[in-house]
Amino acid sequence: MSFAGSGSPIRLAASIVFALGAFGLSSSSVGQVEAGSPAPATQAAIEDDMVFLAGEQVVVSHGTTDDLFAAGSMVEANGASADHLFLAGREITVSQAQASDVIAAGGEIRLNRASVTDDLIVAGGEIVAGRGFDVGGTAVITGGNVRFEAPVGKDLRIGAGEIFVNSAIGGTARLSGDTIVLGPNARIAGDLLYQSENLTVDPAAVIEGNRTALPASDGHAAEDFGKGAGRFFLLFGLSMMVSYFVIVALLVLAAPKLMRSTSQMLQSRPWQALGIGVLYALIVPMLGFILLWTVVGIPLAVLLFVASLALTPIAIAVSVHFIGMAARKLITRKSGPDESMAGRIGWPLSGVVILFALALIPLVGMLVLLLAMLFGLGAFTKQVADALSAPADAPATA
Repeated sequence: MSFAGSGSPIRLAASIVFALGAFGLSSSSVGQVEAGSPAPATQAAIEDDMVFLAGEQVVVSHGTTDDLFAAGSMVEANGASADHLFLAGREITVSQAQASDVIAAGGEIRLNRASVTDDLIVAGGEIVAGRGFDVGGTAVITGGNVRFEAPVGKDLRIGAGEIFVNSAIGGTARLSGDTIVLGPNARIAGDLLYQSENLTVDPAAVIEGNRTALPASDGHAAEDFGKGAGRFFLLFGLSMMVSYFVIVALLVLAAPKLMRSTSQMLQSRPWQALGIGVLYALIVPMLGFILLWTVVGIPLAVLLFVASLALTPIAIAVSVHFIGMAARKLITRKSGPDESMAGRIGWPLSGVVILFALALIPLVGMLVLLLAMLFGLGAFTKQVADALSAPADAPATA
């Protein structure tokens, strides 16, 4: 799986964080759902740039020569084509797609038909991959229940509670689960490495390599992780979302002007905000270690590190406020301050949901959070510095 050129992780993550606020993009590059409209967001044209779609129901057709991102409660890729296809949602269905790589995260995932020339990475609760879903490279699956009948050109790795494999695997199959079943159409060209106390192999299944049972201590991290990933991330994600709900709501109520000015900066001068955030993230640790080295500056160094840790959730809150208000502008076409209390708090809270949904995307999720922190840190630092340096009777710069 390659992320070279325009598909690099940094570019992908940066684009995800600020996709909803990219007002300079053409309307075809950013999908949206109008307020009160039951129609799903649909991408029907071929694009040359990255495509972002979000909504309650998202139907993706055709696509882009670059990367395509779709997130929503229900996401269906029907005729989609992209370099890298990223899907996130409660229910995901791939009816027809072409991509170099497909990366999906959700609750119920159905992979019916697609041509994936390179790798497939999927994390979810219930995952079903049909015979028409062709994977040319490696498939990595983690979830609760996995029924896998898709042919794989190279290796297959699955970590789940219940696993059913009934397809041709060109390389090694490494399976870890409570129950593993190989169906009659299973053809494994390499070795079968499994970790389970309940393995069933149909007499018609073919394993050309060795069949090796892995001790519990030798299990692969990805497969072991898959067994408990759903419950852990559900509890951890809910606790984090509730925490950021509280932080964002408090900031909106306590410092509404500051939050509006940071959002305005992220819209008009995003790269300046990123530059300030990166400089802060580099300079503060260096300054802290210098103070520690002087010995007498240890108390100040500790204070500096504690203050930096405290700024991290605030910085992410600034970014999610921007994302939420950008979503409001895209959906309602309103750009001015929201007069209602529900709108002033509700839209920024929707930004929390959007950011954490995007953070679930494998490989780039952590980078999304990192860049959200850096962008928010830069905007927050700049606006606070302007407010402190401005005359008492002059407003802070936006």
